[in-house]
Amino acid sequence: GTYTITLTLQTAGTHQLLITMGGQHVQKSPWDLYVRREYSTLCNPRQVISCINGRPSCIAIHDSGDIYVACWTDERIYVYDQDCQQKRIIRSIGSDDGQFNKPYGLFIKGDVMYVAEFGNHCIQKVTTGGLFLRKFGHHGSDYGQFDGPLSVIVDQRDRLIVSDSDNHRVVILDQAGTWLLTINGNVTGSHGFQNPKGLALDPQGNIHVAAYGSNTIKVF
Repeated sequence: GTYTITLTLQTAGTHQLLITMGGQHVQKSPWDLYVRREYSTLCNPRQVISCINGRPSCIAIHDSGDIYVACWTDERIYVYDQDCQQKRIIRSIGSDDGQFNKPYGLFIKGDVMYVAEFGNHCIQKVTTGGLFLRKFGHHGSDYGQFDGPLSVIVDQRDRLIVSDSDNHRVVILDQAGTWLLTINGNVTGSHGFQNPKGLALDPQGNIHVAAYGSNTIKVF
């Protein structure tokens, strides 16, 4: 005869379906079943933010819900509310304290914002209102210097972690600007990497580095 069997599998992967009748295996039983997880693709965004004159390179969210967007080609940081309405623009072009030249990476902690400046080769620490607090680094390849930094994050110990892209390294420094550690990508073998860009920390404090120059993700 013909029988209909209905089942719901809760986990993805390979399963075996074993059917018995009267204590005997049904012919060709068991069967291998492969279950693939369903994924959804979001095609219609809830909101759209348009940086009219610039190319957005990074986004950071304040505790209030305000959205900060770095547009590095027009030297601006745009601030939007939760409804994606523009509130203000933080813009001062130049190389002096508090001025931006290709702001690329952003990180917000409390009411403090850290800006990785590709053009000025430094990290600026400002308030989320744009008030200058201090600057870290200048152009070069020695200690205390950067060449095209693209990202900055702050760990639980309040240390700055910077992707010093064109120097092919990741740098860790404290809030006083003291150079604590260099993760050098200019080494041979599996530990090497080129042009680090994106940075992230996992719950254990490991540093994840997206190195676009070597098409790798490194974990330190």
